[in-house]
Amino acid sequence: MIIQFILILLILIFVFRLFLKFKNRETDKKDFFLWLLIWILAIAVIAYPQGTVLIANKVGIGRGSDLIVYVSIIAIFFLLFRLLLRIEKMEKQITKIVRKDALKGKGDE
Repeated sequence: MIIQFILILLILIFVFRLFLKFKNRETDKKDFFLWLLIWILAIAVIAYPQGTVLIANKVGIGRGSDLIVYVSIIAIFFLLFRLLLRIEKMEKQITKIVRKDALKGKGDE
């Protein structure tokens, strides 16, 4: 029971920081609502762990904790994929800027 309180308290701290980042325009609306949904679901799972057992049984998984592990792994891979796409996009933008700057600097000599 105390672990549930501690985990929910930590998540509420994360949600507060998320609101601050959104207020300061450090995150966009899409990411804000995605993370808010994730944290709300985490609170629901922590507060009502028996709910995961019911859902797990309906989809053919024996234990609620197994369901959480499977969904978490899928979510991690999804977030990793999005992160890699962003990194590739930034690399292309940096390459474009460096090329443009190099060509501009070549004529100055």
